[in-house]
Amino acid sequence: MFNFFKKEQKVTKTPTPNFEIELTASVLAYELARSDGKITKDELSVLMSEIENIANKVGKSKEEIFDLIRFMWKMAYADNKLDVDEERLIRRMADLINIKDMDILKLKDLFRT
Repeated sequence: MFNFFKKEQKVTKTPTPNFEIELTASVLAYELARSDGKITKDELSVLMSEIENIANKVGKSKEEIFDLIRFMWKMAYADNKLDVDEERLIRRMADLINIKDMDILKLKDLFRT
């Protein structure tokens, strides 16, 4: 009987964004390639091949997040020159997803020429 007097409360969940890692990676990589003012054929080549690699992976494990950062470093070094803006952008992205500086530098060393 008391249920009649209780007001029905509607619980609405706020939608959480569902970012697909391959889309995110491709947009970030494109912006990274563009950050030094020009996009070379080598950068486009790396971009396309790495998008295919990332698209084949599922989930967002720590290793896949590291793959994303590796991809960013690979893009930055695709033209055989690391621009200050490219490095700054990668470090900012890594900071936003809570990757330690030590890990960022280890990943960077993989592609340093």
